[in-house]
Amino acid sequence: MSEISFRDGLREVLRSELTREPAMVVVGENVATWGGAAGVTQGLADEFGPRRVIETPVVENVIVGLALGAALAGLTVVAEVYSADFLLCAGSEVMNDIAKWRFQHHWDAPINLVLRMPMCSSGIAAGPEHTQAIEGWLHHVPGLVVVIPGDVREAVGSLRAALGCGDPVIFLEHRRLYDMRQEVSVSDLASYKRNLRSGSIVRRGADLTIVAWGWMRQLVERVARGLEDERASIEIVDPVTIKPMDIDLITDSVTKTKRLLVVEEAPITGSVSAEIIARVIEARISGLKGVERLTMPDLPNPFDPELEASLVPDEYRIRLAIDRVLAC
Repeated sequence: MSEISFRDGLREVLRSELTREPAMVVVGENVATWGGAAGVTQGLADEFGPRRVIETPVVENVIVGLALGAALAGLTVVAEVYSADFLLCAGSEVMNDIAKWRFQHHWDAPINLVLRMPMCSSGIAAGPEHTQAIEGWLHHVPGLVVVIPGDVREAVGSLRAALGCGDPVIFLEHRRLYDMRQEVSVSDLASYKRNLRSGSIVRRGADLTIVAWGWMRQLVERVARGLEDERASIEIVDPVTIKPMDIDLITDSVTKTKRLLVVEEAPITGSVSAEIIARVIEARISGLKGVERLTMPDLPNPFDPELEASLVPDEYRIRLAIDRVLAC
């Protein structure tokens, strides 16, 4: 076993895949000079050279457009966008080109393209344009795969799987997870590849199903551990892949527990949690007792860290939401 950080796990996957696949490139802002937005690509340019780790101008639609073109030409491309918020600058390339290419052009060949980017708040006063959760915008778009790993092992397995998926993948990395450390086996670090169409049961339980992903999954796990002495039996489901989501895993869990809480770091309107709850209700689960979601209000993230903390779900609010659903 080896204890590594989320950041280092991602870097090791990129390094091993660059070594294995000579037709793979990494492109993006500062990926060569600074190691990208979060230091994930640090050292890769020295190891593989400027023809494999390619620094680009600060123009998101150019980054995404050239990444698509290179993938269509047969390369495996990892493109880093400096902040997930700025993927909107390449909105047409993502939603009208990447997502629709296979359908619109009868494209049967693989499109090995992964768009990586940091997302959400790290608590350092980054403000409303650098802290948004964007999965709610993306999960409406047919043709995309959207992945949000919630721990180091899932990040390693998901990124490796995304690189061989054959369809475009949006790979979202929560800023608070980069420094998270976890023990990962040497074999997993070298070869683990998860099934992108399957979620994970993080914790088994019988009284309540909680669905959470990214940083929210970590907070939910903490709260669940704290409730062990109270004999609250909580099952935690991490979908990992937001689109296409493993809805059957969620409905099977709720069928057992009869209660559902979805915790999401995003504004409530049009949220992924709304889609999950709609699917659970449509499943017509017999004896369903309580359904609730805990999200942010429909407000931009403030610059002030204390104001921001008042909007983002935390352990205290998760505990209150658990109590409410368990009381149903």
